[in-house]
Amino acid sequence: MSVFASLLLLYAIPASAKTVTHTKEYTYQASEADSKLSSRTIALEQVKRLLLEEMGTYVISVTEVKDFEVNKDKIISFTAGIVSTIILEEKWDGLTYYLKAKISADTDELAKAIERVHRDQDKSTQLEAMRKRTEEALKEIEDLKKEMGKGKGDKATQEKYAQAVDVLTAMDWYRKGYVLRFNEYNLKEAMNAFNKAIELDPNFATAYAGRAAIYCEWEMYEKALKESEQAVKLDPNLSFNLTVRGRSKIALGKVEEGIEDLNRAMVLNQKNVFTYTNRSYAYILMGRYDEALADANKAIEVDPNESFAYFLKGRVLVTLNEFEDGIKYLDKAIEYNPKVARFYYFRGKAFLEKNEAERGLEDMKKAAALGHKGARGYLNSKGIQ
Repeated sequence: MSVFASLLLLYAIPASAKTVTHTKEYTYQASEADSKLSSRTIALEQVKRLLLEEMGTYVISVTEVKDFEVNKDKIISFTAGIVSTIILEEKWDGLTYYLKAKISADTDELAKAIERVHRDQDKSTQLEAMRKRTEEALKEIEDLKKEMGKGKGDKATQEKYAQAVDVLTAMDWYRKGYVLRFNEYNLKEAMNAFNKAIELDPNFATAYAGRAAIYCEWEMYEKALKESEQAVKLDPNLSFNLTVRGRSKIALGKVEEGIEDLNRAMVLNQKNVFTYTNRSYAYILMGRYDEALADANKAIEVDPNESFAYFLKGRVLVTLNEFEDGIKYLDKAIEYNPKVARFYYFRGKAFLEKNEAERGLEDMKKAAALGHKGARGYLNSKGIQ
């Protein structure tokens, strides 16, 4: 079996790992059915394919053998959801569309990101589906161009061509939103990208789920529930969306209904860390601490780098008066993500309960600086601005 057919991906990259940049050019010859916009869409997709192919090959060449298999197609799919393409130059002369673009990545960080996606069945499934749908759209475009080139370009064929281009454009917007959402945490721009994907393809279930997830991040749970309901209508077996809908219901006080959604999501995918973290949180709300702890442990097993899983475990342990161990897990949560206000708030509360007022106050100040209302209320009650 060739190295491209079966790559055993590493946890660590050789010392020679570095940021690499690949640059490619592509010129698209427009057909009679093409506009400037459709020509650009197709040219952009083709240049991205060249770039991702080259980056995938490079990652394979600098990656040592380790613990699990990832084939080259999957590496390309995962990289498309991790690395952004930068347009360097583009020209349109009415007949051809020229594009020059680049992608850059730190091979160490890229390998770690690929590993995390590989471990997350939902993300890997989404990215693989994106790649396959893009390839199908490109093939349909090529087939329709050939058909029109033979003089069979009737109105129905031209409409199919336009629809295939719209699908391709929608996939590109969704992919942009995915990178912005998961890798750059630019939620506003990610939402704009998902909006554009849905404008082009109103039946794009995963894009509705993406909008729902962002509304959850913004704590706009009614809107999140509405978006996830629409996604369920379009694809009832999208486990990621069931997790989002479950989270929305839990936040709206429909805890048992939320748990039902999370249980359904787990039947479809037992390796989604967020399904376990959300159910753990629901069990905390219900006072079912043993089950909450079990789900937090399962989340850590699925993804040892997920900060919220450590936070939930720490929170349960502190609630059970196991302060030393609880604080250790809250420390771990902050280590993995130092930008989450509630992590500092709950660790601060734990320190205060342990009568370590100075450390508790320090955490409350950090939480308040990050926007936590409870922490700000506590400081105000103590006359601290």
